[in-house]
Order: sequence, then C-alpha cells, then structure tokens
Amino acid sequence: MIRSSKTLNWYAAITLLTFTPVTFMFIYNGWQGRLVFIESYPPISGMIIMTSMLIMLVLPKRHTKFGALFWALNVLPVLHYLLLHPAELHTSRGYDLLFLFGTASLFIVAIIPYQQNIKQQLDDIFYDLMRYKMHADRDFLTDTYNRRGLHSWLNRNNQTDTIGLVLLDVDYFKNINDRFGHATGDQVLVEIASRLRTVYRDNHCLVRWGGEEFLLVITNPSAATLNKLANDCHLVFGQVPFRTVGKVTTSIGVSRIASITAFDHVIEEADQALYHAKESGRDNIIAFSDIQQSLTMKMRQLLIVD
Repeated sequence: MIRSSKTLNWYAAITLLTFTPVTFMFIYNGWQGRLVFIESYPPISGMIIMTSMLIMLVLPKRHTKFGALFWALNVLPVLHYLLLHPAELHTSRGYDLLFLFGTASLFIVAIIPYQQNIKQQLDDIFYDLMRYKMHADRDFLTDTYNRRGLHSWLNRNNQTDTIGLVLLDVDYFKNINDRFGHATGDQVLVEIASRLRTVYRDNHCLVRWGGEEFLLVITNPSAATLNKLANDCHLVFGQVPFRTVGKVTTSIGVSRIASITAFDHVIEEADQALYHAKESGRDNIIAFSDIQQSLTMKMRQLLIVD
C-alpha cells in the first residue's frame, strides 16, 4: 500500500505539472482571441477527472487539498471561460465539457465529507485481499507454504538462480496417528514445521509437500551447504524427543543442484532419493548423487564380469 501511495503521489504531481500549463495556455489564448477554445482544447477532461478522483479517494486525507488545488487550476478556468463565452458554450463540445466538469465538481464536493471513510473502506478491501492471498498460499495447519505458495515463491525469485531440495518424510507417521490420535499427529506436524524453521536462515522456502512430507528449497547453495542442511534436519528431530510421542525419526532425500527453472526435474530426483532412504531402513539420508554413483559402480562391475 505504501508503494501504491508513492506511485499515486508521483502520478498526481506529473499530471499537475503536465495538464495545468496546457489548460492555462489554451484559456489564455482563448481570451486573447488567438484561437477558438472548444476547437483547440485537447481531450484531457477524462484524465483530469480520474486524477482528481484518485487523489480524493485513495490518498491520505492530508492530500485532499492537493486534489482540490489540481481540480481548481484545471476545471474552474474552463467553466469560467465557457460561462462567459456563450457562443462556445452552446456547442456540442461546450455542453460536453460543462456536463463532465460540472457534474464531477458536484460529485467531488459531495464526497469530501466522506473521503476518509471511503479511503478506509478501500484500505480494508486491499488488506483483506492480501490476507486472502496469503492464506491461499499457506498450509492451514503448519503455516508453511503449500504447493501453490511454492509456485509463487519460485516465480518471485531470479530465474537464473540455482536450487537444491531436501525432501523429508516422517517415519511411521501412521503409527503415531493410530496410537495417539490425529489431534496429537497434527501437533507433531506443527512442531516439525517449527523445528525446520530453525535449521536455515538464508533465502529458502519451507513447504508442506503433502501429508507428513516437508520440502526445503534452498537458493544458490553449495554442495556442502546442501548436505549439511540435510544432516541438520535429521539431527533436529533425532536428538530431542517430541512431547507426548517421544522420539520421531525422518527419512530424507536430497536432490542435486540445478537451475530454478528445472524444479520439476529436481523434485523427481529428491523423491527418488527419499524412496531409497525408506527402502534402506528409514531414519537416514540419501542423496540422488549417491544413487547415481551406486548405479555407475554396478554398471562397471557388470562390464568387468562380462
């Protein structure tokens, strides 16, 4: 909203400096008989009305005087000129200007007492829209990003950045729900999200990927940073028991580092690594690069045997 107000301030200032000299120039030359005002005056009445309305309705109350000044400098000279030049007033263009500026003048005078109330309502609508958008991008339970929020976050980042992914799954989470109930399971998920927020402070995105899966997206990491982050995520659960349910372990899959535009490919790598972490006994970390190295070694062994 602050940025919008600054934009409107600049817009109002530029409009004032642009249109007011034009209006005065045509009014002056009309009075001097050098031109026929209604035939020469440019079609800027709509812009004058719109600018005045924006200043009156959107900007803070302290700016109302600038809106009134802008209106007076651009409209009153035109109405005054037309009323004193009946020949030009009683034309299609003259009636058009009289109707537009006259009706708009009455409207502006009428809304001034309610200007602050109207602006407050507009501000409320703006903040409601922002709140609804924020809620749409976040998981209701854990207050982490959901998949929609992740998509928005990726689009806001520089598309030349690289990313690395840490995909985490809570081991035997179904057993927690079955033994302690879903309400306790929800509390565990909330605490998991809280612990994950403490692991990494630089630019990243924490996402509830689905059910008991969480995703950390790290921008421009080194391989060492990505591996350390995965280990920190593993330790933050294993070292301190959870209230009510005791120790909770996690299986973690780590992707390679790739362009942010290759997210769909990178998440597949993290998912494959997570699958191998579960298949190899859970409560461990598997990197996709480790899977590739293992496959390469097996291929070499087969070639040697052949």
